[in-house]
Amino acid sequence: MDEHYIVRSMLLRIGRGVPATAGLAKAITEWAQPHADWLVAGAPGEDFGWDMLLAGLEQARPERAAKPQALRLAAELARLLRFGPVDAALLTLMVACDRLQRVRSLAELASRQGHDLPTLLGVLAGAEPQDAERAVRQSPVLRLGLVSFVADWQGVVEVDLRWPLERLLDRAPASGAEMIDALVGARQQAALTLDDFAHVADADFLVRLLRGAVRERAPGINILIHGPPGTGKTEFARTLSTAAGVEMRGVAEADEDDNEPTRKERVGALRLAQRLLGPSGGAALLFDEMEDFIGDSQRSDGDWFAKREGSKVFVNRMLETNAVPVIWTTNAIGNVDDSILRRMSFVLKLSAPPRRAALRILDRIARDEGVTPGDGFARLIDGAPETASVLRVAARAARLADEADGGVGAATALVRALRGGELPLDGPGALDLDLFELDRPLAPLFDAIRGSDTPDVSLLLTGPPGTGKTAMAHHLARALDRPLIVKRASDLLSKWVGETEKQIADAFAEARRAEGVLLLDEADSLLFDRSRAHNSWEVGQVNELLTWLDRHPLPVVAASNHAGSLDPATLRRFVFKLDLRPLGQDRAAQAFARFFGQAAPAALGELRNLTPGDFAVVARQLRHAPTTSALEIIERLRCESLVKPENGGRIGF
Repeated sequence: MDEHYIVRSMLLRIGRGVPATAGLAKAITEWAQPHADWLVAGAPGEDFGWDMLLAGLEQARPERAAKPQALRLAAELARLLRFGPVDAALLTLMVACDRLQRVRSLAELASRQGHDLPTLLGVLAGAEPQDAERAVRQSPVLRLGLVSFVADWQGVVEVDLRWPLERLLDRAPASGAEMIDALVGARQQAALTLDDFAHVADADFLVRLLRGAVRERAPGINILIHGPPGTGKTEFARTLSTAAGVEMRGVAEADEDDNEPTRKERVGALRLAQRLLGPSGGAALLFDEMEDFIGDSQRSDGDWFAKREGSKVFVNRMLETNAVPVIWTTNAIGNVDDSILRRMSFVLKLSAPPRRAALRILDRIARDEGVTPGDGFARLIDGAPETASVLRVAARAARLADEADGGVGAATALVRALRGGELPLDGPGALDLDLFELDRPLAPLFDAIRGSDTPDVSLLLTGPPGTGKTAMAHHLARALDRPLIVKRASDLLSKWVGETEKQIADAFAEARRAEGVLLLDEADSLLFDRSRAHNSWEVGQVNELLTWLDRHPLPVVAASNHAGSLDPATLRRFVFKLDLRPLGQDRAAQAFARFFGQAAPAALGELRNLTPGDFAVVARQLRHAPTTSALEIIERLRCESLVKPENGGRIGF
């Protein structure tokens, strides 16, 4: 089927039984005049008319020129998609109506003169006249989103090639494999390895699931990965496919102009990819942003989507019958119907990588980009786990700018933007567990907590200000390789009735989403003795917090300067109760050597109620008013001791 054959067939069909005096005959004759010699061999110029045109067309001519490239690509695509003869011919005809000028102008003329273009093309493709229009509308050429019909304001119907086919014809690939690249999308390459996702407990299972699904050509295999933006969902999907030895392609991530595709275009591209890749096997598909598939939805407050559209049955059937495994990603699953979730082979929640995984990713990216990561990365990762999502772009920016910090400045700016201008405060630095005055050694306790298989550990830390309660919570979070979620009384208490309970519940929900350690600072304001409550709603606030402490499955730390103010029921909610006291004589001497790099003078033993916080304050003073005199340092520590309201005995006694 070449251009002359198509034009000849169209003319014979629309000219059948039409007299020379009819308006259609006159319009076609006028159109044919410039193409007379091409249409009919030896056609005279001036006397060329309707009857001569029809007579000349009745005598078939052999092909005189090579088939146009657009028609060759259409024929090859029909073969890849396993179209039957009618659908293959229809695809060729529709491509010709868009890409071949003579066919396009003749089709427009026929439509303008009242011919139904879909019916005309259906008959030319080989469908029965009485069934041609239905055959075209039901054809996979249209259902796969390759082509559609559009009408202008005058009602003239034209063929409209959709963006996958447009891209194919524009790129004109030389082979079937390159055609699949143009239609479906390029192969996705993983930049990380499974070692970088060691914190994902189900990673090995998902690799085996993907590998088995491809090996057995199992239909209806779907994996849903959800989690907050920046947690690495897309990169994890690519890493899974690489580890499984499966070729992965992203579905409709940009149209022919590198613009955002519509939902209809993405769904059509998914169906097209399934049909193209299903028979050969060995492939999986990545559909980023699943909300594009389940409907024209918009994100609203909370974990929900608003304005959902689209057929629920259509979505369910596609999930049940997809021949190629699909990995779906979304930031939130609140509006994903239970019927969709039941059709998932596995649903994985992906949180921000823990500290050690983020640092491992940082090392890999730094090697890839040829930069040396600055010291500030560790602090930024500690305070903002989402830093892991910007490491590559930050490192690349530092390399291009020849910046010595390896990307710390760029990463800080990006995290600030992600947080709306708020940067996390730096936590305390390295912690010396020997500087805590306790009845039990801390290091063995923390080692036991870190080695436990059950994460629902809870600690109640009490003691005067400066004894290191907050620093201990930061240390525990680092030891467990989890982010620290800090909630102070001012963050949770509200003047509105019922709002405090809601904010308490939200705090525990945030800790679960981040899989972090929740620190309740100033816990005596939240867990005060209910017998001293003046209002029923105050009792309700304490009850709410106690209830969440009972059911929360992850680590919780509560810190209080006033242990005697806590409700008695609080104590049994915590696995470990640690009372931090001012430093004894031995630990005070250790703290002096730790903070000031010299042995403690004997005068240190005369000071009262010193805490690690006092040593930290004097160490900061030395940055602004330095001294090397140990006695001057003792005087500064004495001032810190004297401003405390309590009176106690000599330390160590």
